Amino acid sequence: MTLVFSNLRKQYGANVAINDVSTAFEAGMIHGVIGPNGAGKSTLINMTAGSYTVSAGSISLDGRRLDGMKKYEIANAGIARTYQNIRLFDQMTAIENLEVCAYPSEVNHTWREVFWPPYGRARAKARRESCMEILQFFGLERYADVEAGSLPYGRQRMLEIARALAMKPRVLLLDEPAAGLNHHETAELTAKLAELRSPDRIILVVEHDMDLVMTLCDRIVVMHHGKLLFQGSPSEVQASSDVQLAYLGTDNDIDDIRAAAQDRRAQLGIRARQRS
Repeated sequence: MTLVFSNLRKQYGANVAINDVSTAFEAGMIHGVIGPNGAGKSTLINMTAGSYTVSAGSISLDGRRLDGMKKYEIANAGIARTYQNIRLFDQMTAIENLEVCAYPSEVNHTWREVFWPPYGRARAKARRESCMEILQFFGLERYADVEAGSLPYGRQRMLEIARALAMKPRVLLLDEPAAGLNHHETAELTAKLAELRSPDRIILVVEHDMDLVMTLCDRIVVMHHGKLLFQGSPSEVQASSDVQLAYLGTDNDIDDIRAAAQDRRAQLGIRARQRS
């Protein structure tokens, strides 16, 4: 199973957010997408999930074109995602958040559930048990009947990923899953995501936390100004001079920054002495 971007482009008027990006993501691996702010990372996820239209090029999963599909059709094709800003159903309980996403896979059985109560009760029980297993995996079982909006922030992050998994996705898109988490929560998240690696699943993680990315990911795509700058293993990315330049600038740039900082400190020192 392969998710393929071919000559992908996203343009807003004169602004080009994604420019001729071609790459592929294989099942059985966790792929990281990194880059400076404004590099186009989240735009890739939004186009894959159908939130943004594709200006040119294509996105396909095992040869099936996803671009041009409606969002629900893309979801039914096996694409699930999370968001930078948590988007849970706050007034629903934790387990209801999962059940509502698990239900579409059984929509063909709706009338049977309505008109044959024993069958409906059996299916409802099976859905709850399946969703409870996912909550248990994330250590959320004790929050099953608690409203999602009242959960601690770190648990909400975990719940959003759990909800995405309730759809039994072939492709899991995680947009900055560690945003706002403390060090302990990030370590816990990293360990759980590593356990989700599967030969039947593609995981794509957009993230700014480099420790998480370098620890978790098998392969990393580096974006810069909407273009594909580099792709390779974590060690290859770390060794790339192009990546270092995009993130840190040249040695002269760093020297200039240091000199400016020293000059600024000197100016502040002079002013302090003058006031005293």
